Amino acid sequence: MSRLCESSADRISHLPDDVMQRILSFLPVKDAARTATLSKQWRHNWRANTQLVFDGDFGEISKEGSYDSNASKLMFQICKALMVHDGPITKFVLEIPGLRRPSPDINHIVHFLAKKGVQELALIFSDDGINGGNPMIEREMPSALFSACQLSSLILRDCDFSVAPSWFLGFSKLTHFELANVNVESSFYRDFLPNCPLLQDLKLFICDSDVGGYHRKAELVAPSLKVFESNVWNVRFKHTPLLSVVSISPVNDPEDCEQSGFHVYNPDIAAVLGSLPAIQELVVGLELLLFFASGNVPCILPTHLHHLKVLELHYILLHRISEARVLLCLITSSPNLQRLLILSGAGDTLPENEVIDSLQLLLLGAEDHSTASCFQCLQELSLKEVLGTRVELDLLRFVLETAPLLRRIFIRPAKELETSKSHKFLKEMTRYKRASKEAEIIYFWNDEADT
Repeated sequence: MSRLCESSADRISHLPDDVMQRILSFLPVKDAARTATLSKQWRHNWRANTQLVFDGDFGEISKEGSYDSNASKLMFQICKALMVHDGPITKFVLEIPGLRRPSPDINHIVHFLAKKGVQELALIFSDDGINGGNPMIEREMPSALFSACQLSSLILRDCDFSVAPSWFLGFSKLTHFELANVNVESSFYRDFLPNCPLLQDLKLFICDSDVGGYHRKAELVAPSLKVFESNVWNVRFKHTPLLSVVSISPVNDPEDCEQSGFHVYNPDIAAVLGSLPAIQELVVGLELLLFFASGNVPCILPTHLHHLKVLELHYILLHRISEARVLLCLITSSPNLQRLLILSGAGDTLPENEVIDSLQLLLLGAEDHSTASCFQCLQELSLKEVLGTRVELDLLRFVLETAPLLRRIFIRPAKELETSKSHKFLKEMTRYKRASKEAEIIYFWNDEADT
């Protein structure tokens, strides 16, 4: 009878090992480690836990005293927990608040994880002003990382990517790679990425100062790559036959962006986009937009973007001729476009020879092809930071009159647009003919735009 009561009171301890490890994987590391004191069975289950996450629930770097001393104490606790760990570790996340830079301890940890066959690894550092906001002495990533040949997912934040050693043969199983606020050498594109043959998802966000130098030629060779998100505007897609999503976000504040570095590379929109045969979603940030606009922009690309369904342009000045040409080139070259988002930029002090009052001037100048057929598949248009200009009205009229499948138009006016001008803008827009009977216009007034 006593055995029956004991069994009924502790059913969890008698679950299969794989179920116990699954339960522990959802607990914070500190709580999971405490279960080791319950019994020998629980001690075994903790040591066999395959997914370890050391984050704010485990601890944080104290703001009092020496940073190096406080960081070493916390690293010692992590190393102590790892030393009693039996079995493989498939996932390891290090995201301790206040941990500002890699250290020898972290290099030892990564070396230990590599022997354990770690598959998913995230090393997330931050410089949040601890110890008076002193700058980081060293940001170089742990060199032992190159020995973790079983990696399928790697996330690095706030560190510098090292040059791969000569013995490194690549990450043959890596499919997801994310770098944020990092610096990379040219060898990263030339030597490292080509040795990741299965890489499908790459997020690469370089430090602003590094991107702004305009001094590195970034050529992507990634035969399996499908998603590329970055702030590197000067990237060239040398061999990316499967790449379907490209998002180049802006680096600088729109008002601070200069075009002085664009001449270093040949600003050829046809060459850049012509090497993306599978592109389905394209987000063009400020620098990439200005890069395209500084070169020769044809009315239509030699190679159509037949698979492109989603197009976003950020901080575009529609009344600037060069930028308006980029927009028209993209939409006329994308016969199957379904969704278009345009975020207007601020720029009222353009030279007169760069400004157009009406988009119709460019539309009429495109005599070699039919612009009336470029919105045959468009279903949704979003205009943000609308200034109430004639150019914007021309674009809206063009879309409404030529998009037979259009369902919705979302319009968010700029905060500086007066209410009276908003009313006038909306009134004129609602008078335009519509090729689609289902098309509706959703206008967000300034008090609604923030919701």
